[in-house]
Amino acid sequence: MSDVSILGPGELHVRKKFGPGTVNRGAALFECEWDGGLFEAGLFTGGMFRSGQFVDGIFLGGIFWGGTWLSGTWEGGFDRNGIYHSRGDSPFPR
Repeated sequence: MSDVSILGPGELHVRKKFGPGTVNRGAALFECEWDGGLFEAGLFTGGMFRSGQFVDGIFLGGIFWGGTWLSGTWEGGFDRNGIYHSRGDSPFPR
């Protein structure tokens, strides 16, 4: 089994890169790069979501380049085509 890194509530990360072995369970990520892993809860703002699963949490002002959007709160951000989607205009079907 590979190493798994758990990010918890109260943690703050700025300009870091997270890979496939990461699970976010409540941390706030500012201008980070998410490249795999499971985003279960927390805040993702101003960064690049490259791959992985967004299960729940808040997405604000970043770029959702790839991965799977399962649920969560879309507060605004860009899709992979560079189109901005504001609050209530999620690029993902509901």
